[in-house]
Amino acid sequence: MGTLLFDAALRAELPVASSCSAAFVCGRCDMEIVDNPQALSPQKEIELALLKRQGRPAHRRISCVTRVFGDCTVTTTYW
Repeated sequence: MGTLLFDAALRAELPVASSCSAAFVCGRCDMEIVDNPQALSPQKEIELALLKRQGRPAHRRISCVTRVFGDCTVTTTYW
């Protein structure tokens, strides 16, 4: 099933921005995929809609709904 990107970042002791506690409301936990985006779950329309509503680029991922199935590298503006 894969681990949520949100949880993987927390396990790696990286801070994850969120005002909704990973309830897929705020979109603050968005991350940019630097390497191996194929290791992530496909982006769904609802995720794209939240990114658009929050004024974030469509290529970013909302970490609380994105599943990780392999190694990848991510970054975000708040690290």
